[in-house]
Amino acid sequence: MVQIMAVTVNPPPAPANRVSTRRALARALPPLAVGTLIALTPVPQSLTANAWRYFALFAAVITGIITEPISPAVLGLAGVALAAVSGLVRASPADATNWALSGFANSTVWLIFAAYMFAMGYSETGLGKRIALHLIRAMGTRTLGLGYAVTLADLVIAPFTPSVTARSGGIIYPIISNIPVLYGSRPEDGTERKMGAYLLYTALAGSTITSSMFITALAPNALAIALIAKATNVTIPWLDWFKGFAPVGITLLALMPLLVYKIYPPEIKEAPEAPRWAREQLRQMGETSRKEFTFLVLVTVALALWIGAAQYVDPAMVAIAIVVLMVMFRVIPWNAMIGNAQAWNVLVWFATLVTLAGGLAETKCVDWIAESIAPILSGLASM
Repeated sequence: MVQIMAVTVNPPPAPANRVSTRRALARALPPLAVGTLIALTPVPQSLTANAWRYFALFAAVITGIITEPISPAVLGLAGVALAAVSGLVRASPADATNWALSGFANSTVWLIFAAYMFAMGYSETGLGKRIALHLIRAMGTRTLGLGYAVTLADLVIAPFTPSVTARSGGIIYPIISNIPVLYGSRPEDGTERKMGAYLLYTALAGSTITSSMFITALAPNALAIALIAKATNVTIPWLDWFKGFAPVGITLLALMPLLVYKIYPPEIKEAPEAPRWAREQLRQMGETSRKEFTFLVLVTVALALWIGAAQYVDPAMVAIAIVVLMVMFRVIPWNAMIGNAQAWNVLVWFATLVTLAGGLAETKCVDWIAESIAPILSGLASM
C-alpha cells in the first residue's frame, strides 16, 4: 500500500504584505532619525547626559506617534520601558518602575477612559439615537431647524463621548444620513446640494465646536490637560475648561447652522417629512427602556457632580463610580466593557504619554526648553 504524503508549501508573501512592510519601515525611519540625531548632538550645559538621551527618546516617540509605524499605545509602552530599563529618569530599578507606572495613577487618564464607557452607554442603550430623533421631530420642519437639531444632538452627547468618530460616525451620522434620502438628495447622483451637503457640513462644524467645549468631548483635550499637569503642575478642572470656552462656544453653536445655511445654502428649505420620519422611528423604538432611563439618570448625576462638587470629589472618581453603577444596574455588561478595545487602548496610550511628559519635567528638560525660548519670546514682546 502506497502512502502519499502531502507537502505543504507556503506561498510567497502577497504583494500587499510586502507593500505594508515597506510602508511600516518607511514610517519607522523618521523617529529613528530624529532620536539618533538628537542623541548625537552635544549635550547642553544645563542638562545631564541621561537627560539629553531621554529628550532624544521622547522626541523619537512623539515622531513615531505622528508617523505610526506601529500602534501609538505600543510606542508609548516601548518608550517608557526603554527609559526605565536604561535608568534615564531614575537610577534605581524600584524608582524607575514607580516612574514608569505613574501615568496609570493620573486621574485625567481614568476620566477619559470612563468617558469612553459613557459613550458605550449612549450607543448600546439607544439613548443617543432617541435624543437626536426627538430634536429632529421638534425642530425639523425646516432645513435650518434640522441643522440646529443636529448641532444640539451633538452638544448633548459630547460631554460623555471623547471619541468624535464614535459620536459623529456612530451616533449622529447614521440618523441624519436617512433624512436627505427622503427628499431625493443623494451624493451618487449629484443631488447632494438639495439638503444632504448642508446637514453634513453642519454636523462637521458642530462637532469641532462641541469637541472644544468639554475636556471629555475629545480625547486629545484630556491628554493636553494631563501633559500640562505633569510638566508644569498646573491643573485645569473640568468645570474651569467649560467656563473658559462656554462664551465662545455657545455663540458659535448659536450662529454656526445659520452661517452654513447662508454660505452653503440647501436647495430645499422646507422639510415636513423629517419630523414624520423621526416620529415613525421613535414609534418603532417604543417607550423609553429601563436601561435608557437608568443611563440618563447616571450621566445627569455625573454632570451635576462635575459642575457642583468638583471641590469635594475628583471628577475622575465620579466617572469611575458611574461606570461601576452602569455595571451594577446592568446598563452595560462588564464583558462588553472589557471588550471595548478602543477605551483600553486609549488608557494605555495616554498613561504612557503622561509618564513620558512627567519624565521631561523630572529630568529638567522642560526648564531647559523654557530657558532656550525665553530670549525669543522676550524679543517679540519688545517689537
